[in-house]
Amino acid sequence: MSNVVNKLIFNCLVQYGNVALPGVGSLQVVGSPKRVTFTTKISDNHIPVTDIIAEQGGMSDEQAAALYGDWLEGAKGEDGSIKVESVGVILPQSFQIAEELRRALGADEQEEGGTIAPLKKRCRCCWVWWLVAAVVVAAVVIFALCPCCNKECAKSDECEITAPVDTVAIVEPEVVAEPEKPAIVPPAPNKRYNVAVGVFSIKYNARACAKQDPLGIGAENYTITPFPSGLWVVIAHATDNLAEAERMRKEYKKIQPDVWVYKRY
Repeated sequence: MSNVVNKLIFNCLVQYGNVALPGVGSLQVVGSPKRVTFTTKISDNHIPVTDIIAEQGGMSDEQAAALYGDWLEGAKGEDGSIKVESVGVILPQSFQIAEELRRALGADEQEEGGTIAPLKKRCRCCWVWWLVAAVVVAAVVIFALCPCCNKECAKSDECEITAPVDTVAIVEPEVVAEPEKPAIVPPAPNKRYNVAVGVFSIKYNARACAKQDPLGIGAENYTITPFPSGLWVVIAHATDNLAEAERMRKEYKKIQPDVWVYKRY
């Protein structure tokens, strides 16, 4: 069964970009070219591998946790590392990606995209000659235009070079503070009327829907809760007031057509 857990972790990273390993941490695909990072902190948006084991294997949460525990015990090395076949090696503060996962993510395509041609050496003397020429031209222009550069004027103490000085007032633009946007709170899972954006048979598909943020309210502001039938529904707004639920449905329908209100009880 250890190979099954390894494949589930591999598929979750490739399809959804993250996976949470209880008691260990989280793996997440980031950047371009893609790379995998490891953190000991598990985010709520990351998919627990135990959920995937339970859903794919038709097991209870306790059975999935026991299977995961057996796999974790066998994957640990004497140095504290955890080896996930085809995925990589998790070290205490880092992660070494396996070649199979690197190819699946396309991480090596951009790294092997050819060598960069070395920069050509610039001629150091060119700019020196240009600088000398500019100084000579400037001296000639000043000598020709300055009234005090002739002999008669040079002997006079009354000759002074004056030039008008324009004073420019610097006006700083007025900074207008933007109004603060009202904070969005994830809907409570026990309200009577719920504005839903999706329903799924597998929980991590519901998580993926919330991560895509179809309404633009932030992936963390959706609540995922089970239907009585066992399906998983993604909720964007919940209330005990039917009129409020209908109002929010109409607002969200302008963004996402597939929005509806369902009555919990």
